[in-house]
Amino acid sequence: MCVPTIVETTLKAGEMVFSAGSSVLGLYDNAKTQEYRTQVAIANAKNSANEASYQRQLGIEESRKQKLEGQRQASEQMAQAGAMGFDINSDTSLMNFQDTIDFANNEAQETEDKYDLISKQYLDKANDYLTSANISTDSYNSNLYSKAINYLGSTNWVSKNWYKGG
Repeated sequence: MCVPTIVETTLKAGEMVFSAGSSVLGLYDNAKTQEYRTQVAIANAKNSANEASYQRQLGIEESRKQKLEGQRQASEQMAQAGAMGFDINSDTSLMNFQDTIDFANNEAQETEDKYDLISKQYLDKANDYLTSANISTDSYNSNLYSKAINYLGSTNWVSKNWYKGG
């Protein structure tokens, strides 16, 4: 009666050792995969953040060009009006020139706002990548802890039965 219990416990212990060895290799592979996924997510987040900065700068530059173009058009209008003999310092002429500049400034602000929105979308995407990496890592860690607890429970069964048989 004592021998079958010892044999059963020994077989169970051997099964656990073999299972633990293959599980350790599986955990190692899972850890490497998780590390790779995390690195990819971080690289994607950095790329998205860089693209956000680029889009923001692009919007600022495009806005600046539009403002300069408005000022150039207003200067041309002033030169043409002066060449035609109009008083360029009259209220009506000044209002026309200012309207040209204001229109260009409004267009420039809309352009900058558009690029800011694009930039925000890239920043949101970067945040999503990092969140995904954190969730994936948390899930991996939770799974790892669960497996560790499961193995500890199995070793407890073997130790209890080992001492029963002897």
